[in-house]
Amino acid sequence: MGKVIVITSGKGGVGKTTSTANLGTALAMIGKKVVIIDADVGLRNLDVVMGLESRVVYTSMDVIEKRCELEKALVKDRRVEDLFLLAASQRNRKDDIKPEQMLDICERLKEIYDFVLVDSPAGIEQGFHNAAAGAEEAIIITTPDVSAIRDADRIIGLLQNQDIEPINLILNRLSPTLVKKGNMISKNDVLDILNID
Repeated sequence: MGKVIVITSGKGGVGKTTSTANLGTALAMIGKKVVIIDADVGLRNLDVVMGLESRVVYTSMDVIEKRCELEKALVKDRRVEDLFLLAASQRNRKDDIKPEQMLDICERLKEIYDFVLVDSPAGIEQGFHNAAAGAEEAIIITTPDVSAIRDADRIIGLLQNQDIEPINLILNRLSPTLVKKGNMISKNDVLDILNID
């Protein structure tokens, strides 16, 4: 049985989608069977980041509305063995999907795949709740600026309320030079603020 991990942040533009694609690729390259779900309904970008945009025929919404089987909606990455994408619909809104529908998709996928990575949209609205619905673990992506850290802290609280643990952290765009000059928050300070080990 596989593991479902939500990759989230609260704030947009911190590198969530790129980190999700890179993590999925790395896991597949070491022999794990991986599916990545783009949960950003209406604003999908994961297919573009992965270079699969021209191959998307069906989306998670097609699966939910029973227009196709789940397996048919998965796009196989031809460059990396055992890496698949379930794209989000661009025509729908985040409210068109319910958390229990995303949970069902995640439960079905973790029966087949070692890792199910869910790329969450920014914010704490319906899209976040959909993305986190099937998650057993979380990875928070943040940058060392006050607004991103504040949003990450809010997301951590929401994840803990849903009993999603462990919660891990990726700190993007950290500049040791700027930290040394006192112009950027240090890694240790971010960890202290977020109360993450």
